Amino acid sequence: AVVSTQSTGDKIMEWRERHVTRWNRHCRVIMRQLLPQLEAGSLSDEDQMSAMSEIMNSYHLTGFPINMRYSDASTIIESVYSTNVHVAEDTQVEFALTVYIHPYPNNVLSVWIYVGTLTKKY
Repeated sequence: AVVSTQSTGDKIMEWRERHVTRWNRHCRVIMRQLLPQLEAGSLSDEDQMSAMSEIMNSYHLTGFPINMRYSDASTIIESVYSTNVHVAEDTQVEFALTVYIHPYPNNVLSVWIYVGTLTKKY
């Protein structure tokens, strides 16, 4: 089975079984737009910060993209787990997650996962 935003998000919720997991869909949409540009190598750090500026005006954002060649779903899930993003304990924390898969010849898949936590600025 190939990894997806839904299956990866389900895993994060499973790892946080004692906490409510809130998803920030607006941030996910922005992240999703950035991943194909990252794959193409056409997104500068400044462009990435500019795209996230609306979110960062209202939230403290901690997050990053992960890129790896697809081997199997469990390896991808393990890489997300190893970020420890799921251990955020702030009761107001929100999560953003998206997955983008870019196919190449010979059944090679480039998997991008953008994952982050957001807390409102006061």
